[in-house]
Amino acid sequence: MLRLCEPGHRPDRRAFLQVGSLALGGLTLTDVLAARTVSRRLVRDKSVIFLFLHGGPTQVETFDPKMTAPAEYRSATGEVATRIAGVTFGGSFPRVAALADRVAVVRSFTTGNGNHDIKPIVCADTFGANLGSVYARVAGVTHPRTALPTNVALFPRAVDPSTQPAIRNFGDFRSTGILGSAYAPFDPSGGGSLQKDMKLSIPQHRLDDRRRLLAQLDRVRWALAERRVVEGLDRTRQQAIDTI
Repeated sequence: MLRLCEPGHRPDRRAFLQVGSLALGGLTLTDVLAARTVSRRLVRDKSVIFLFLHGGPTQVETFDPKMTAPAEYRSATGEVATRIAGVTFGGSFPRVAALADRVAVVRSFTTGNGNHDIKPIVCADTFGANLGSVYARVAGVTHPRTALPTNVALFPRAVDPSTQPAIRNFGDFRSTGILGSAYAPFDPSGGGSLQKDMKLSIPQHRLDDRRRLLAQLDRVRWALAERRVVEGLDRTRQQAIDTI
């Protein structure tokens, strides 16, 4: 689990949000991608899949069976031995138990209250934002090499469409809190704005024509700039084109 601050301590939101100003009038996708490369130095390219189960099995049926507790509090499916001596998992997890030496189970995490909501995906410790949005604020909204979004949210498709809104009863998974809409999760289903922003709105031949014109206008600057800097800008621009 990622602890953003010590219990009882609320971080200074102004310090968290303070970043350099940008001239939005001239900001392009290329500029955004180039700016993100700086913040990527803070991360080490780890991928995390956070599976949030609405009404899923409890901890006693999964990783903490508590078989010595009264019947009302222990696993209803029994327990199964793992590859770690003295550690058992719920009886429904025999295949996971066989991999226990390759996973880390956090048994010390507590939510701080008994409210039925979407902690720790969105809570006070994440500034009211999706946990992935907090990561994107630090690492950048896109990967500098692949241009893929760094924060993606996949939502279930209910068999009965009328029941689908129920998943939002306990909170907004797409919330960006105090961070702003720029850090909203990418929703591949089309529910988010990022996918719409990446849709090419002009014919391909017009885009190619603009690329040729841009290359001609850049020749003077390329002749004056350091080759190392120019190559970096050219790669970032190509990444923006490839993304669209």
